[in-house]
Amino acid sequence: MSAESRHAVMPIRRWLALALVTVFVVPVSVTVLFAILWVGEEPHNPREDAIELLQQDADRWSEPDWQAAIATRVASDNVDFVLFQGDSELFRTASDPISEDPGEGGTRVVEKVVIADTSPQQTALVYADEQLGPPEEVPVELLPIVGLGTLGLTLAGIAVFFGRTILRPLAATSEAARSVARGELDITLPNSRVREVAEVNTAFEAMGAGLRESLRQQAALEEERRFFIGAIAHDLRTPLFSLRGYLDGLREGVADTEEKRQHYLNVAQEKANALEYLIAELFEFTRLEYLEQTPDRESLDLGALLVQVVEGVKPLAANKPVSLKVDAPEDDCVIQGDPRLLTRVVENLLDNAIRHTPPNGKIEVSSRQDSKSVTFCVADTGPGIPESDMPQIFSPLFRGEVSRNRRTGGAGLGLTIARRIVRAHGGELIVSNRPTGGAEFIATLPRS
Repeated sequence: MSAESRHAVMPIRRWLALALVTVFVVPVSVTVLFAILWVGEEPHNPREDAIELLQQDADRWSEPDWQAAIATRVASDNVDFVLFQGDSELFRTASDPISEDPGEGGTRVVEKVVIADTSPQQTALVYADEQLGPPEEVPVELLPIVGLGTLGLTLAGIAVFFGRTILRPLAATSEAARSVARGELDITLPNSRVREVAEVNTAFEAMGAGLRESLRQQAALEEERRFFIGAIAHDLRTPLFSLRGYLDGLREGVADTEEKRQHYLNVAQEKANALEYLIAELFEFTRLEYLEQTPDRESLDLGALLVQVVEGVKPLAANKPVSLKVDAPEDDCVIQGDPRLLTRVVENLLDNAIRHTPPNGKIEVSSRQDSKSVTFCVADTGPGIPESDMPQIFSPLFRGEVSRNRRTGGAGLGLTIARRIVRAHGGELIVSNRPTGGAEFIATLPRS
């Protein structure tokens, strides 16, 4: 749970309104409370308290323990009394209660108390200081001091609050902006209860995280670019080196017979064709990489397209030899797509299957459809794909060490190109190994 979710987060206008209310309410409330506390409760009357005790315990007046306890209790209030039963005196707290010193500012008074329904008649004379009248009034000269002092403390508290919730986060944001300008992207900003400031800080932290991720991706792309350029240079240099060697042999007369010259020319032609294939594959990948071409969608029958592509590569499969079979649906399989790009997908998958299927192997092309999508599959009877190679099989320039290597030809871009074309159509291309052996590539395309 974040700090913002634990504390109230409100717009700045609401905080300002709350601050104005606080500036008015707090000083007034404290001043009123001060006046109430100064007046306090109505002071108790010691004489009446003593009379009440005597009336409650009238049946115990003759007990020595009670007499001692009640005398001690009322002595703190400067109260004395004399108890009578009939004409006989039972107890007195002082030898001469009337002569005792009264409290400060008062005089000594006596009150006779008669206990009803007693026989012989019980009476008491209670001596106490005279009550000094109503409670003391509030000193008016102190109220402005209390009000102004409370107002000052309230304003100071509001200033501290806004300093922590607005000024300090904004200062931290300003410092973070300077840090970003210096290239320091690890920024942490303080929380704020002001919604606008909190949103700015959240957006700024998100920007910092986005910049860090962008730099990370840029570094990864730069590393991939260097690897890509090195791999392409190596792939182009190999047939180019062979081509130059055979051409030098022809020029220098190493091929001194017609049979040798024809062999040299055939090899040179083969290497030139390999170079052309590599360059065409690289060019197609570059166009897709930089999104220089997007699918030109039109209605097309995918089943007919599969049959057409398979017929076009049958001679290449027959030269290996590899059996090539297509199972297209009898019903029209109409989708919206780019015929040229989807043809390239099928050609790349078939080329990959032919190159990795051993002689006398089989390649099967099948398709199926439902109301939302169309799926086609290219399966071969080759050695399959090692599980360790599965995560990278669609990565640019990736070729497995055993079954898919440079000796089979290609720059390792065909499957990458195929998947990017399928994804550009809103579909997906996946790969798996068949239980009976071999690999199968399954492409799913939406109907619209």
